Amino acid sequence: MRSVSWARIASCLTLATLPAFGSERVHIVIPAGPGGGLDGTAREVGRVLVELGLLDQASFENVSGGGGGRAMAYFLENAHRFEAPLLVNSTPLLVRSLQGLFPYSFRDLTPVAALVADYGVFVVRADDPRQGWQAVARDLKSDPRAFAVGGGSARGSLDHIVLAMALRLVDVDARAVRYLPYDGGGKAMLALLGGEVDLLSTGLGETVPFIEAGQVRVLATTAPARVPAIADAPTFTELGYPLAFANWRGLFGPPDMTAEALEVHLARLATLSDSENWRSTVLRRGWDHLAMTGASFAAYLESQERQLKEVMVDIGFVQADGK
Repeated sequence: MRSVSWARIASCLTLATLPAFGSERVHIVIPAGPGGGLDGTAREVGRVLVELGLLDQASFENVSGGGGGRAMAYFLENAHRFEAPLLVNSTPLLVRSLQGLFPYSFRDLTPVAALVADYGVFVVRADDPRQGWQAVARDLKSDPRAFAVGGGSARGSLDHIVLAMALRLVDVDARAVRYLPYDGGGKAMLALLGGEVDLLSTGLGETVPFIEAGQVRVLATTAPARVPAIADAPTFTELGYPLAFANWRGLFGPPDMTAEALEVHLARLATLSDSENWRSTVLRRGWDHLAMTGASFAAYLESQERQLKEVMVDIGFVQADGK
């Protein structure tokens, strides 16, 4: 997925040679509540940009609701109020657009850059008797309603789709499984720890602190190879299942973003990506680096949209003749 290297971007763009653009402040709208992967990505980006002296200030605004549609509408209607507005988003943007949950898509925005990939994980409480994914599969194959599975996104959205991908491989109908949606990964994790659900389908990045604290165990991950942050957790590939999937997270600008503004953002992000501050953040969070910007990012979005539609049609979340 690394179609354009940050080093190449940095060699073409430097803050010193770019035209002046607005203030040294950025305002990032987050289409989810606090504590989830989108929230963490936005705040880590802002923090490191300020630490590196690339910004004087980064502000954040959580706008949850409507599967991300409320934040999208808010951003499109209010971007002009901010000097340098950005919207953080991820793969669910494509999912919800395909489902028609809101009348927007990435085509209504200016793709700036994809920054990180966050792999899916399936976790249970530390004291759960199930010691591996095979035990979960066996229970659900015997009775699809044996227990509830939680996720930090709506039914038919990304956490549910990744669950469905995994269940298809063990001949379990995801539509028969009790899936309980929560508004963001933070609330979903609280539901797991509180016993409302027994299995959580979520992103690795937002789960690492709970893994390190010994509160949860990872049964399997959708990473293509073992991830250092959870070196003991097997991948689905290791378990014999052909499943590898990454949730990208990136930044978008308003539809009327100028070429000059885009160049300034790209220069800042190139410097961020090459910094030790960011590398250590990515490692700590369990993320993987991405480097897709501008037109290459837009082309990747087109490609992933087609791939997701194919899967969603197959598992019944969208109609074959739908968008």
